[in-house]
Amino acid sequence: MRRDVSLLIPYKKENGEILVFLERRSKTATRLADWFGFWGGGIESGETPDQTLTREMKEELNFEPVGYKHFKDFEFGVLKSAKYIYILEVDKTFETKIKYHEAQYGKWFNQQQIETEKLLIEDDKTVLREFFNSVTGENI
Repeated sequence: MRRDVSLLIPYKKENGEILVFLERRSKTATRLADWFGFWGGGIESGETPDQTLTREMKEELNFEPVGYKHFKDFEFGVLKSAKYIYILEVDKTFETKIKYHEAQYGKWFNQQQIETEKLLIEDDKTVLREFFNSVTGENI
């Protein structure tokens, strides 16, 4: 069954390095339990990807994303499910502004850590490779 999702990549620049903030999914999650992944979720009937992103961030982090940008859409798998990827540059106080509702916790990753993380699916690594190539090659 096709599942389209809206996902957010919070990121920050620290000591000349780009870091992305990923969730450690709940141990009881129906998909990829106890793995790392993006914040967000499935688009419900009648919602736009932007509306889904806002709703999911409130549900998952008690956070209203302001100033996010659409990064890129990706299709993966036989059913060509779409991942609508959004990005948001956050500051060092970001973690004080959120509260985990569905994830165990969030963790910052640099590009090298993404490549070596065993609990991150290859599709998400593909998205993050493009993200890192984008931010290191251009201004976002």
